[in-house]
Amino acid sequence: MTTQLRTKLVSEFVCTTDKCPDTCCKHWSMQMDLVTYEKYKKDAPELLDAVEEDYDQTFIMKKDTQTGYCVKFDGGKCGVHIKYGEKFLGDACYSYPRITRAAGEMNIITATMSCPEIARIALYGENPFAIEEAIPSRVPQEIKNILADGLSREDALNIHKLFIAATEDEAASAEQIFARISSASRSLTRMEKKGWLGAASMYLRLADSSLPAPEKNINDPFNLLHSLCGLVVASKKNIPPRLQQTISEMEKALRVKLDWENVLIHTSDESLDAYNNLQALWKNEMQETYTPLLKRWLGAQISASLYPFAGLGGNLPERITIIGVRLAILKLALMSIYSINDGKLHQDDVIRVVQSLSRFLEHLADPSFSLRIYEETGWNKENRLLGLLF
Repeated sequence: MTTQLRTKLVSEFVCTTDKCPDTCCKHWSMQMDLVTYEKYKKDAPELLDAVEEDYDQTFIMKKDTQTGYCVKFDGGKCGVHIKYGEKFLGDACYSYPRITRAAGEMNIITATMSCPEIARIALYGENPFAIEEAIPSRVPQEIKNILADGLSREDALNIHKLFIAATEDEAASAEQIFARISSASRSLTRMEKKGWLGAASMYLRLADSSLPAPEKNINDPFNLLHSLCGLVVASKKNIPPRLQQTISEMEKALRVKLDWENVLIHTSDESLDAYNNLQALWKNEMQETYTPLLKRWLGAQISASLYPFAGLGGNLPERITIIGVRLAILKLALMSIYSINDGKLHQDDVIRVVQSLSRFLEHLADPSFSLRIYEETGWNKENRLLGLLF
């Protein structure tokens, strides 16, 4: 019998429907699984008008070409859900923002901060990443099994919990915690997965003694924003308003201008001083208040991907590079908004920044372009990656 677990975050989540500031019913092409498609053909053929073929004989829900909303979006709610019930929702629509993975005969449900309400609970809720038993419920037709040869499901879960626990060290900064996770992850790649349980605990505990010196580059903060611009352009999608606001605030704070047509960043004579001022603001005003939020964000990345067993990237060095760069982008964005708003950064602003970046970066179809950018800047090297953060 399959056991089902979920994070406390998932247990507490309730969709805010028409009150959501960035609904998943807009801009995304939500996939339609074949089981639900066949159900439409048999039990509600009128719903087939809301589905179109995508590619490779797969299907998606249609979007209104004028608004970008799903054609079944109705007053802030799902028209399919309202009229037909949740059994007629495709796996993608039913499950989001939940993520289900299997560890052998155990399903574990986590969630992504690309949803505003999940971002709120993850950042401000109580113990959101604790894993608890759940009553078995519907799961997607296709689930990735993260269990490696030589590991029991209990071992895999305990390894994951070690990394979650690492993010909860109250005495360490988010940057220190990331450095430990990065170091331990790189060490684990040198051994077979069946030995990870004992090794992960040791590597995390001893990481501080083996960290390389951070290597900074004067262009890094501007390259971070430039790389984000490049990824948006490469995605060939319209930039969502919430993400556009976040990026515009970063431009203003750094005294730079992005050229979206040519994918360039233009700095000014004030840019370097502007960044140095942001660093001073972090050290003198922001660090104490916002370090716990960065640690929560890091915990959410570990939780959502059941790290170290899944996530964007084909191996641990790639996965930790992607997480590290995103952490640096988030930190830069928070500093930027704080600075241009005279030291005011409300909870709604934090959630908007985290969620808008997550909605774009966590749903890139292929991490290869991101990794190529990070290799060109040297961020795939441990010392350079740490230089982004320290």
